[in-house]
Amino acid sequence: MITKKAEYAIIILTELASNPPGTTVTSKEIAFRRSIPVNLVVQLLAVLKEAGWTEGTRGPAGGIRLITDPEKINLREVVEAADGPMGITRCLFSSAPCRDQKHCSLRGIWSRAQQEMLKVLEEVNIKDLVEAAALEA
Repeated sequence: MITKKAEYAIIILTELASNPPGTTVTSKEIAFRRSIPVNLVVQLLAVLKEAGWTEGTRGPAGGIRLITDPEKINLREVVEAADGPMGITRCLFSSAPCRDQKHCSLRGIWSRAQQEMLKVLEEVNIKDLVEAAALEA
């Protein structure tokens, strides 16, 4: 399951990418514009910085800016940065073998569904979301 935390990380990156390159924005501005709690914005900005996508500048003229081309950040990467490895079911990630694995008719279906979900998330990037939002405006 994709958490709200991962959704917010995508929204924050989309917000940063919607500004002209090099533009800095404060965490409070992001929180206000996107209706995300400020403390969660700050927490997620640390995750995004660790991933190498953003950088922050302290001080009165400081803020956060995107330092990676938004076309090079796909949704799978963002979700996994925020939530860790994705799985539609625990059985695909369990280190202990499932006692029903030999007789389970679902495992192959879950595996196929997982691969398709990951494929879709890999095909969509932050730039795509910025462009889609611009068309809707």
